[in-house]
Amino acid sequence: MNAQTKPLPLLVAELRAAKRAEDVAKNHRLQIEEQIVAMFPAQTGEATVKEAEFSIAYKTTRTVDTEGLQTAWTALSANSQKAFTWKASLDLKQFRAIQELDPESFGQLVAYVTSKPAKPAITLKD
Repeated sequence: MNAQTKPLPLLVAELRAAKRAEDVAKNHRLQIEEQIVAMFPAQTGEATVKEAEFSIAYKTTRTVDTEGLQTAWTALSANSQKAFTWKASLDLKQFRAIQELDPESFGQLVAYVTSKPAKPAITLKD
């Protein structure tokens, strides 16, 4: 610990207070947004309401049944297939198992996976 760092218990207390303030501010912001949206006619579908100081974007969230799509993929027309893009994601449990149990396969995998340190995560225990 360097001379300019606060004591750890004080930093933890400040972190707790900051997280509480963050939660309160977020809830307050969401309440205000809800009140503003309620002042305008309900929208269906996707639309944007523009005002002088703000705009409200109404959007639609869509999810894909990946397993169902994979099963039916070959039965879809080429044009239907164009509506989807595929993004590989890493199954970390399998990745680690292969690293431990199959070094040859792991050697092939690492050519396609970039690893870099993530931001350290601090979890407060209540």
